[in-house]
Amino acid sequence: MDAVVVGGGLAGINAALELADRGAQVTLVERAPVLGGLCRSVPDEVAGRVDTGQHVYLGCCTALEEFLGRIGVEPAWRQRRLELVVANSRTGVSRRLRAAPLPAPAHLLPVLFRWPGVPTRQLVQSAAVAAALKSLSPRDQSLLDVVPARSWLYSLGQDDCAISQLWDPFLISACNVSLARCSASLAAYVLREGLLGGSDAGALRIPATDLTEWLDPPSRRQLAARGVEVKLRWRAAELLAGRARRHLVRSAHGQEVEADLVVLAAAASAAKRLLASRGVADPTLDAAAALPSSPIVNLHLFTDRPFLPGPVVAAPDSPLQWLFDRSALGEKERSLDGEPVFHSAVSLSAADDLIGVAESAITDRLWRLCQDLFPAARRARLRHSRVTREAAATFAALPGSASARPEPATSVEGVLLAGNWTDTGWPATMEGAVRSGRVAALAATGKPS
Repeated sequence: MDAVVVGGGLAGINAALELADRGAQVTLVERAPVLGGLCRSVPDEVAGRVDTGQHVYLGCCTALEEFLGRIGVEPAWRQRRLELVVANSRTGVSRRLRAAPLPAPAHLLPVLFRWPGVPTRQLVQSAAVAAALKSLSPRDQSLLDVVPARSWLYSLGQDDCAISQLWDPFLISACNVSLARCSASLAAYVLREGLLGGSDAGALRIPATDLTEWLDPPSRRQLAARGVEVKLRWRAAELLAGRARRHLVRSAHGQEVEADLVVLAAAASAAKRLLASRGVADPTLDAAAALPSSPIVNLHLFTDRPFLPGPVVAAPDSPLQWLFDRSALGEKERSLDGEPVFHSAVSLSAADDLIGVAESAITDRLWRLCQDLFPAARRARLRHSRVTREAAATFAALPGSASARPEPATSVEGVLLAGNWTDTGWPATMEGAVRSGRVAALAATGKPS
């Protein structure tokens, strides 16, 4: 079987590898000059390269771990169990919290009961969330899709303080929307996998710095080893009927690839456009393409000294959200004008209010907040900064969005879908993308892994 995979992000790379492993002759086409999709770095005239966003995954992301092992890469930071610093913006208290070597969910008790800024009675009440997750049936999970996550948490006895201090940091970063706008089904899925999946389920995994260098060369090597032909700077413009019930993918420059199978591992809007070029309207795909997107903004700070109280810092109820000491996370040493600098990143999910704001205004505002929250930042000198933005980083995980996420099959035989926007169970994550690629390959070949 000949196959064409359109899109060289995590979904497309994994689909190509899985298809090749099942005996297909695969061509992967990607419009960018590198593989990796949104997992990439960009040039910075002062700092060399910076990642477009701070990517993080959890120990429960088993499909992603398997994929990374397949291409031979490791995260720079791998925890055995969850450990982080929580900086409370109201009290100024920072605490280092670490899960215990106990079965789930008891392993999180030391984290929960030392969490700053939440009254003890509310921390005790948070056990109701774990109990609800444990008893959640597949039908209950489906019904929760139309319920806002904030309303669901209210129904479990969580008040505004507990939601903003405890649940917001984890769920907004995973689902990339505010909890008032988030599907409770997706929120429950993330919490169940991360809290109840095992003592290491919520442990943080942080990719190596320079995402392009981390993903692109190893992926190309593994694809080549399996006989996959990779065509970069190749934008798929049309999907046409080929000979003998085959499919023809034509590039914007008139190049053509014909195959028995096509996997559309691009954005939903691109998949819709390609099917439309075939004269096909797929209502399920139309619904997926109509899902609104949600942005992520990152601020990279280069200072003359470290200022964060730990490698990974959560700042609940603060615009800073999550902060990462990239130098402490294994990034190679950097210097500016011959002097060493230390790299930190502020990662802001659901950042709709920052997309149109000037870079200097974002930097000034967030750096002042860093100085307010972290005493060491007041002594640090900011040498350089860079804002990176992804206006359409993910689909918005709104209530009811599950019904708009399609299975791999389309209305055209031999044309399949992959991407973190398809029906993976997960929000738009690296784990979801990798899983979708594998599911598409299984649907194409019908062969078990």
